[in-house]
Amino acid sequence: MRAILHDRYGPPDVLRLADRPDPVPGPGAVLVRTEAASLNPVDRKIRSGLLQAFFPVTFPAIPGRDGAGVVEAVGLGGPADLIGRRVCFVAPRGMGTWAERIAIDRKFVVPVPDDLSTVDAAALALAGVSAWEPLAAWAPVGPGTRVLVQGAAGGVGGLAVQIAKSRGAWVAGTCSARNAAHVRGLGADAVVAYDEARFEEALSDIDVVFDLIGGEVHDRSYRVLKRGGAMLGLVAAPVTDRGAEFGVTVTVKAVAPDADKLAAVIALAAAGTIRADVGRTVPLARFREAVDAAEGPHARGKTVLTFGG
Repeated sequence: MRAILHDRYGPPDVLRLADRPDPVPGPGAVLVRTEAASLNPVDRKIRSGLLQAFFPVTFPAIPGRDGAGVVEAVGLGGPADLIGRRVCFVAPRGMGTWAERIAIDRKFVVPVPDDLSTVDAAALALAGVSAWEPLAAWAPVGPGTRVLVQGAAGGVGGLAVQIAKSRGAWVAGTCSARNAAHVRGLGADAVVAYDEARFEEALSDIDVVFDLIGGEVHDRSYRVLKRGGAMLGLVAAPVTDRGAEFGVTVTVKAVAPDADKLAAVIALAAAGTIRADVGRTVPLARFREAVDAAEGPHARGKTVLTFGG
């Protein structure tokens, strides 16, 4: 099989396309012929070495955390009923998905409904779980909750806007001016373009901030939260927990692969409640173009690698 890999930490040019042995599914696992895999911000952070103190890798390393494809075989005791079916997955850390095949435990795999494309399923996997878990489990939002999504034009941010709206929340989002109409189209009630205005001057009385940027933006975000509110974030730029100072709870962590959570996201998409926000699709052979698009400024939606031929 072909796979994208890197032999050291560094910028995008450390990535290369190489031949690797086909994986063999172990007991309870499935062998998936990958048809699509998405690019996520965490891929850059791991490849560059920014997270090596927390998530070290063994070289050569294959990037990628999620994808979708067709089950070709199963290991001993595996689910034979999945052979020939389309599935999507969020892989455990260290098991790269930018490869033509992946052997993965059944517990990480979710069937893809007939009315959902493989590309959309791949785009929804990690980004969808990363948006769903904070808003449905860490600080559950509901009717009347006022939510601010920092970085609302990105893959996770766009889904966070939609998921919060589906739960009855009032939602504001920040993005660049060029992406403002796009974020409104996702359902945001208010959009603040960071290159035109300061969000803390435009917004107040927010119950939940979902911060996908970190750093200075995280620090400024405390000013718009109500006392008793919640600051949520994934592993982004370094942050300083000022929860005690502002009287809010702070939860900043990575999400873990979980088939039940992924199934919840896929069900929302199949019902038409949310939609995948795919910015572009790029064939595997042109993976450098995909990486440049995903890591460039003002990235909108998800970039998805497609496999085939």
